[in-house]
Amino acid sequence: MAERINACFYDIESLTNAFTLSCYRPDDGRVDIYYLVDDPALMDGDSMDFKKMTAARIRQKNQNFAGQVYYQNLQGQKANERLAMTFGVSDAHYVNDPDAESSFPDAFRPICDTDPDYRPEKAPWLMGYNSSNYDLTMLAYYFNLVWQPGEDGKRSRFKPTTARIMRAFNDELFSGRYIGNMRLRLWNDQTLGMIAKNFIMSGRQIDVAQLNERQRRVGLKRLLGMLGWQILESDKLRPGTDRLRNEDELADLIAYNVSDVVNLKELFLHPFYQGQFILKKGLLERYPDLVYEEKGSSYQPNVSPKAVRKDRLTIDSTSANFARKTLCPYGRLKDSRCVSFLYPAKEVCQKTGEKQRDILEESRDFFYGLFKESDLREKFDRVYDFYKQFAGKNFNPSKEYQEDYGDEALPVADLAQLKTGDTNLFYYEKDGRPSTCYITFSIGGLHGSEYNRDLFEKDHQAWEQKTADLAYVKRKFPDPLALRQAKTVELPDGRVEKYNAFLTSKATIKAMSAAKPEELNQFWKDFKDEEPAVFKLTGGKVKLNERYAYTSADLTNHEDFTSYYPNMLRRLNAFYNEKLGEDRYTAIFQRKQELDVFRKDPKASPEERRMYNIEREGTKLILNSATGAADPRDEHTPSVIRMNNRIRSMRIIGQLFTYMIGQAQTYYGARIVSTNTDGLYSVLEKGLNDKILADEAKQIGVEIEPEELYLISKDSNNRMELASPALDAAVLSASGASLACRKDTSPTKSLSHPAIIDWALSEYLRQAAASGTLSAHFDRELGQKIMAKIPAAFPDPAHRLRMFQNVLASNHSREKASCIFGVDPAEAFDLDDPSQVCPDPLIMQRYNRVFICKDDSPLTVHLYAATAKKVTPAMQKKRQRDGEPLLQDDQTARLVLEANGFKNLGRGREAAVKRIPNLNPAWFMHLENRAINLLDPEASGQLLDSLDLDKYLELVESAYENNWRNLTPAE
Repeated sequence: MAERINACFYDIESLTNAFTLSCYRPDDGRVDIYYLVDDPALMDGDSMDFKKMTAARIRQKNQNFAGQVYYQNLQGQKANERLAMTFGVSDAHYVNDPDAESSFPDAFRPICDTDPDYRPEKAPWLMGYNSSNYDLTMLAYYFNLVWQPGEDGKRSRFKPTTARIMRAFNDELFSGRYIGNMRLRLWNDQTLGMIAKNFIMSGRQIDVAQLNERQRRVGLKRLLGMLGWQILESDKLRPGTDRLRNEDELADLIAYNVSDVVNLKELFLHPFYQGQFILKKGLLERYPDLVYEEKGSSYQPNVSPKAVRKDRLTIDSTSANFARKTLCPYGRLKDSRCVSFLYPAKEVCQKTGEKQRDILEESRDFFYGLFKESDLREKFDRVYDFYKQFAGKNFNPSKEYQEDYGDEALPVADLAQLKTGDTNLFYYEKDGRPSTCYITFSIGGLHGSEYNRDLFEKDHQAWEQKTADLAYVKRKFPDPLALRQAKTVELPDGRVEKYNAFLTSKATIKAMSAAKPEELNQFWKDFKDEEPAVFKLTGGKVKLNERYAYTSADLTNHEDFTSYYPNMLRRLNAFYNEKLGEDRYTAIFQRKQELDVFRKDPKASPEERRMYNIEREGTKLILNSATGAADPRDEHTPSVIRMNNRIRSMRIIGQLFTYMIGQAQTYYGARIVSTNTDGLYSVLEKGLNDKILADEAKQIGVEIEPEELYLISKDSNNRMELASPALDAAVLSASGASLACRKDTSPTKSLSHPAIIDWALSEYLRQAAASGTLSAHFDRELGQKIMAKIPAAFPDPAHRLRMFQNVLASNHSREKASCIFGVDPAEAFDLDDPSQVCPDPLIMQRYNRVFICKDDSPLTVHLYAATAKKVTPAMQKKRQRDGEPLLQDDQTARLVLEANGFKNLGRGREAAVKRIPNLNPAWFMHLENRAINLLDPEASGQLLDSLDLDKYLELVESAYENNWRNLTPAE
């Protein structure tokens, strides 16, 4: 990234008696504080002393800001003109057209990226966080209030408003009706709506949150905390606390407001956000039809400010929208009439001379050709019957489908009405025995892994023995009363068991004596329902029994199906656009293939390779987003490339292809230890593996590049790839909730524990796998040796602190409020004794960075959570029966919740104290919400020295024992 950042970062804070907007321009080294304060006493008449004091407070609270502070009082017209010209205010129906009429002054018209004389360096990007929902809505309302019609009809007459009025509007936006879509509130007034719309139409407004689509709803402060920047919150922004009392509080609010914009810059500079920004900016430049309307019926963009699309894309548009508009900029594509398993598409066959095949029938023929046993065929037919339900049905609920097919349109099939059942299937060995590996078929993707067969077989043997024992005892004691009276029974192998091993708890002598002969069977236990099963019904789906989850560790042939979905979509002719005269999806795919070569060219300069990589990521964004964009599940989601039927066909065909490759390899001795929709990990002699793979790949027309690597895998989503089994081998990739952040914290991951756990666990797993001890309990001595290597693995103190931090978040929902609080270690506080009251709990902000420190370390607290606990019907009945109050608040929890603004909890909820997941309340925790990236060497050194590595090791042990260790038959 160049030193200059052509952007203005902004953020709004709205309180009952103060309204502020900070606008930070890094290139100019300045922050503008726009403020509207109803009580003049808060600012001592807008004095210079207050401004100097506030500037000092801003720099004190923000170590990474050393620029100038400028104050813009919104009581005055000049400040409002500056604000209006910074953001642009217009209610023109076509704001991109410089000649379009607006009721606001011409000087206020926003500079648009479509203007003929537009120069990015002269018009910075306007960047906020969650700004498209909140900040721009507030600004539209503000501008509409303060600029009123003058004598000439233009809205050039300035009329100041108040912070109270802005706060009332703020509260309305956060009401249940508008909180998810605040701009909806503006369309009560057309001028308001057009102002907000024109902010977006300018093309210069960027909601940084939208650049990280998976984490777009995560709070800015949580992300900043994860990345090592400061977490500064205002006490006055908690629910129920919205009024400033003095100058000092106003200075604090402004410093807090500035912190958000200064650190938003830091977030934007993270490589992930930079990559997304450059990528989407490049797509807009490469495909002008994403911005401009069609020129006549030419299917070419009319590049003119007078022809900007009303649904134009901007840099922060979603990947799905980029995919839709890129593949079909004008008009729409037509879906298949129904789901079909014919492959390839008829048009492709006409070009290539191939014959269309029904892949579902082909997969059945394939399985039947391998196995003659009826019981095996029945198991395969569960999958066949599941997919057969889709054939010939329509899953496209759109009105466009009805228009395309008229009276030939099929009714919309209801997924809920289709029978799911058990769609798990073992890979079978040549003799028909199930291998240790299985796959799970679904509508979306294919997943599979290895299960703990030794443990299952041991469990099943034990169950068979128990069943046989029961049969023997029944023969020996036809009357269960006789067994009850005998008290014990000797089994054929000499074991002696008590009667209650075979009789139920209701088998009393009195009950059996009173029972009729035909009623005696009820006293025998029935072990039929206890038969162990590899798969069991869980949450409405048949899944792998968690007891038999297994961590595999093997040198594997990784069979990555090169651009699997893209290749299949091309061969199904999914995105062929008649008006465009080409399949742009295919063109983009081919460009990606070219870029794969260019970016590795040793003759290319570093800058050329960088640009090739950026363009390649752009092609991948379109290729990978297209399937989701083309398959929205509800009829209300618009999509010009909607083709639910064709995408569903492709996904099912893809799963069948993947399965057939894996089953073919298993037939010749492979173990498919991990299966994904677009690849397999096969354990088989490489030469034989590659031969089978080549034969199968040729049949399905998919490129497959086998690569030998060492895999440690728990399931499809949790695995680690290494270059080899050697202990010093490079880690190629790591994924899953307990491994993905092994290198550093990431804004793309929702991390609920310190990242050092991921690193230490990955190191432990590679050593346990190498020594064949993945079934052994955690070796603390080995764990301690791994922890001792941390300083060498993370030599930079700031990086090391990021790895050890744990960012905790309170839930500020009234229904499920859960607020973190601290207790002084000197105070006795028993979590399990609700009668105890902590007299002075530490009320903490919503987001907090904490570290686990050695016992009795200074500046530490014990941590708990105060929650709005749901009182269940069973609890209510018991309390009524015992004559107790229905709601029984823990007084410490009540105090903490009220301090966080929750005086009223959700209905049927009571205040309670609970443990924070993965943290022992007895641990000594240090709070550090300053930027750990900027701590001086002495402070960071002291903090690192105080960390309790043994307690962090406990978390590593827990992660291993609960999620990765293989159970043994003895357990």
